[in-house]
Amino acid sequence: MKQYKLHIAFFALALLHLYAVFANFPNLRFFTKPLICLALIFLLYKGTGLKKNIDKIIAVGLFFGCLGDTFLMFQDKFVFGLASFLIGHILYVIAFMKQTSPRLLVKHKGYILVVGVLATYSYYLFSVLEPSLGPLKIPVILYIITIALMAIFAFTRKHTVSLWSFIITFIAALLFIVSDSILAVDKFVAYVANSGLMIMSTYIIAQYGITLGAIIESKKNRL
Repeated sequence: MKQYKLHIAFFALALLHLYAVFANFPNLRFFTKPLICLALIFLLYKGTGLKKNIDKIIAVGLFFGCLGDTFLMFQDKFVFGLASFLIGHILYVIAFMKQTSPRLLVKHKGYILVVGVLATYSYYLFSVLEPSLGPLKIPVILYIITIALMAIFAFTRKHTVSLWSFIITFIAALLFIVSDSILAVDKFVAYVANSGLMIMSTYIIAQYGITLGAIIESKKNRL
């Protein structure tokens, strides 16, 4: 099957899942949700061959995303879902760090603004969530820090990867923060209308963007 057909098939799966969320079809939702990251692992494999360590790390990160998706379908497994996504984000941080040049960071200091904005937002998000966290306070702090670092290192790739890989991956990282912020506010603070649809649509685009960014960079390196 040609590469573009695989991407079309993925979006068909994504739309089917979003329809299940919108129409409140729990059986269909339980079936399609774990398939999202598994399908992305297959896309990544077909696009890169998983020959480089960075691609392998991202694939394992996607696998932990699949575990997180599965755990979060059960109300009493939230901590396991949080831990799975935390591991996945740590793996993304490692992958993006491997594409970051400390020498170029000294020369190009635009990342400092990104760090400031993400640090400010992370502190604000925690301040909103903190009164309702209870025993989850420390795990949530670790998660917020990790996902902010993931976005920061997605930006620091700017001068070492292709333009499109940088843009797509950085936007994906920001969408991950949007998705997780909505989820956290809806769970710990107050009901958010249509939260399920907003969380999953931004999450799917985020995971797809990280996958696509890796595929684009892999193809550039093979030219």
